[in-house]
Amino acid sequence: MPTLFRFLAVLGTIAGVVAGSLYVLAEYFQPEPKEISKALRGLKAEPRAVSPTAASAQEPSITLPPSHRAQ
Repeated sequence: MPTLFRFLAVLGTIAGVVAGSLYVLAEYFQPEPKEISKALRGLKAEPRAVSPTAASAQEPSITLPPSHRAQ
């Protein structure tokens, strides 16, 4: 029985250290925000003329290849 208690105490200590480390990382360190862009293969953006008033109201359109369009 003493080895079981020792084993559980070691596991509890390790779990406490890990939980404490995660708490400190979450509370005291903030990640740097940065912009991420990734190219999408097989997609083409259709350029189209947009009036200045409608530019803020519409999202850019993306055209899917014929194999991905809804039937």
